Amino acid sequence: MEHITPHPEHKSPNYVLIFIWLIVITAAEVGVGYIPNTVLPTLVQYPLLLSMAGAKVLLVALYYMHLRYDSRWFLLAMIVSLPLSVMFILALVLGYVRK
Repeated sequence: MEHITPHPEHKSPNYVLIFIWLIVITAAEVGVGYIPNTVLPTLVQYPLLLSMAGAKVLLVALYYMHLRYDSRWFLLAMIVSLPLSVMFILALVLGYVRK
């Protein structure tokens, strides 16, 4: 007789709370965009905006794409493909700016 182990139960995420966090982070991004360069230099502003955008990507990927509860192989595939997509976008942007 075969013994089948059940999948571990996980608590359903609070999608409304995650959506509120996404709104808060977006509002913070817009707020940072309105801060003059004399108060917050561009050298600080861009990494701050990129980190907030990264936090939103992480929230969407983990909860709305269900990567937090899926197989770790899906997460690994996303992590491996992320640097490739960043390099592709960077090459496109730099090629466009160069013209």
